[in-house]
This record gives sequence, C-alpha cells and structure tokens, in this order.
Amino acid sequence: MLSNDIKDLEDFRAKNQRLLKLWVGRLLFYSSALYLLTCLFVYYLYFPEQWSARLITALPLLAFPALVLLVRKLLIFLFSKRTERNSKHICYVVFLHSSRFSSFSSSYCSLLC
Repeated sequence: MLSNDIKDLEDFRAKNQRLLKLWVGRLLFYSSALYLLTCLFVYYLYFPEQWSARLITALPLLAFPALVLLVRKLLIFLFSKRTERNSKHICYVVFLHSSRFSSFSSSYCSLLC
C-alpha cells in the first residue's frame, strides 16, 4: 500500500513535469509565430514614414517578448507549487506509514519535510 501511494505520487510528479514542458513549449511556439506574423504584417502594411510614428508602432512589438517571459515565469511558478505540494504529500505518506514515526503528529512531519 505504501509503495503504491509513493508510486502514484511520483507518477504525478513526472506527469506534472511533462505538462510543464508541454505548456511552456506551446507558449513559446505560438507566441513566436504570432510575434513573427504581427511583425511582418506591421512592417509591410502599416509601417509609417515618420520616425516618431515608427517608434510608437514598434513599442508593442518590443514589449511583447517581455510579456511572454512573464507568462512563462508564471507557468513555472504554478507548476513548481504543484510539485512542492506533491513532495510534501510524499513526505507525509512516508512518515505517517512508517512504524518508527507513527506516534509523531503531522506538524512534526512538516518540520522534517
């Protein structure tokens, strides 16, 4: 029973890591494609003659990569929280099912993990 619980939790961790790579990969791929198409569209169809207008037009194109990096950091943070929660749960399962630590409370277990 204990080995099944630990195996399930480790499978969850592996699945979580695969999902993180998938989501970050898709984010980078689709945002890069959208960015390139938008740059081409702006350059060929809308690029103004004056330098000040060119600068104003280019500002969103310069800010977009920063926005993508922030979303990437957010995804990594959210998935790491899920992994951290899973690791604590593995710790609880191991220490609460162990005969040596069965008399300890879960608060003591949280100090160990």
